[in-house]
Amino acid sequence: MRLLFIGDIFGTAGRRICADRLPALLSERRIDVCIANGENAAGGRGLTGNLVKKLRKYGVQIVTGGNHSFSIPDNAFQFMEQPMVLRPHNYPPGNIGKGVTLFPLPDRRQLGVVNLQGRTFLHESLDCPFRTGLEAVEVLRRQTSCILVDFHAEATSEKAALARFLDGKVSAVIGTHTHVQTADERILEGGTAFITDAGMTGPEDSVIGMRHDQVIRRFLLQTYVPLEPSKKGAMLNAVVIDIDDATGHSRSIERIFERILFSHE
Repeated sequence: MRLLFIGDIFGTAGRRICADRLPALLSERRIDVCIANGENAAGGRGLTGNLVKKLRKYGVQIVTGGNHSFSIPDNAFQFMEQPMVLRPHNYPPGNIGKGVTLFPLPDRRQLGVVNLQGRTFLHESLDCPFRTGLEAVEVLRRQTSCILVDFHAEATSEKAALARFLDGKVSAVIGTHTHVQTADERILEGGTAFITDAGMTGPEDSVIGMRHDQVIRRFLLQTYVPLEPSKKGAMLNAVVIDIDDATGHSRSIERIFERILFSHE
């Protein structure tokens, strides 16, 4: 099974990159399942039902989330009840949506996906991602050996620790949230593919997606400064993972970093 995981899709630029590049990339890389973190797809913060439809049209089959999944006030979050739209599994009970899904392929293979959120420097009141994640994985393993975890977390140590904790139990642990692609992709001893952060698909000439002049002003003044998504540059960050269907162990993980030049530019 060959998976494409797209790093955090950020705003208009990220969506446009997916629209322009994703169909060809899926064919070139012979991808079976495409997963993307979409929690920043709406103007850099949040996700909407309409944007989920667009991402699926571009070729994304499973959309994962994170700390901005619920960031749009008065949003109609019913779209999160769709089976292939996830938010972090370790959010408190009572929240709409879920953090675990089982994706069926046409040839009867299945991919389990778990979406978790870290607590260190982020959301310390959430349920433990280690314990809740392991419980979800153990349930999925009764149905498939191929399981991917999107761990949306701030601390590199927490991401690496979770990958080691789940090594041999899942096919891949992919870090998201920091919007900076790391160069530490590898296969762990137990056969689990890991990268600290898959990166961001969006405006490269930015500070993690936002206009750098506004971010600098906020740091200098230490007061509130409105932030807007940058419109400069375009980059695709992703990873391709090749999984042995029989064992669920990963054979390889490869980073993708592409600078995108749109056709009219």
